Amino acid sequence: MKKSTMRDISNATGLSMFTVSRALSGADGVSDESRMQVRRVADELGYIPNRAAQDLRKTSRDSVTVITASTSNSYYLDLMAGIQKALRPADWTVVMADVAVEGVYDANLEARTIRRLIETRTAGVISTLTLKPESVSLLSRWDIPIVFVDSAPPEGKVAFPSVTTDNYEASREVGRHLAGHHYADWLFLAYPTRWSTRFERERGIREAADAHGVRLEILESGNDPESAYAVMAERLATRRPLPRALIAGNNPLLLGALRLLREKGLRVPHDVAVVAFDEFAWSGLIDPPLTVLNERSEEIGHRAASMLARIIEAQSEAEKRGLPAPPVYRDEDVQRVEPQLVIRKSCGC
Repeated sequence: MKKSTMRDISNATGLSMFTVSRALSGADGVSDESRMQVRRVADELGYIPNRAAQDLRKTSRDSVTVITASTSNSYYLDLMAGIQKALRPADWTVVMADVAVEGVYDANLEARTIRRLIETRTAGVISTLTLKPESVSLLSRWDIPIVFVDSAPPEGKVAFPSVTTDNYEASREVGRHLAGHHYADWLFLAYPTRWSTRFERERGIREAADAHGVRLEILESGNDPESAYAVMAERLATRRPLPRALIAGNNPLLLGALRLLREKGLRVPHDVAVVAFDEFAWSGLIDPPLTVLNERSEEIGHRAASMLARIIEAQSEAEKRGLPAPPVYRDEDVQRVEPQLVIRKSCGC
């Protein structure tokens, strides 16, 4: 795909090359209206400054970036371990970029991050959340491959590589296990829908509840422990009956919920049974040991990184032969890893 230039921006805006150059560099002598028009068109055309384009041509492919959505989730620890193991033989650098600091997604931060990754010549991206269409288009314009993990690729003509968990069936398995304890009402503590895994997890839990005649309550929280603590505290303050089973959508929400239950003197699993998504290193060491849905994130990371490395190496070979080097994706680049329900004592077993 042809890369955009300042000439393209000049033609699209009707402004001179001199004005476009000064508007992009932040120099004086340009009206606010013209500056905003130039920047808007530059974003629409996917323009990257010439210095970045020069770097793109002369810098080797030796680093990849992992875009995360809140590093407070220990899911990422095992994911990064798998990525590092896969890329270690090639001596590539792995960079992490968080676009949801403290669990709060920032669209502007995503946009700035994507442009910076292009400017600094990242060879490829592993993204743990569904990026905005404009972010995907910009990376694709610069032939930077993307592999999605723990998130749905954006809908479109291109079938982007992905390594995900079957969250729907995993949730149904959680529900079947809780139903086996004859718990009559469940509460699913869920993160916002900006994280695409929410849809399939909630769908599976809802269907399991319907199948077993269970009352289900969905409680949405911000994607961080403090928000989970706050919404659970508000829920308990209503004096409605306590749900017999709590399903925490991920590690940060689990942490906030457990802290509140302990402060209120509620016992797990005697008062509230607890099951959580995502295994972590010390889940079997706390009291009681936690029943968790293990997504096998290290394997997900290893598969995603191996896939990305193959795509990047094929691009490098094409460049050596003087050929165009857009990323080539295969049908087998869409993969699923089967999760495992790790049964301990917090569920009542």
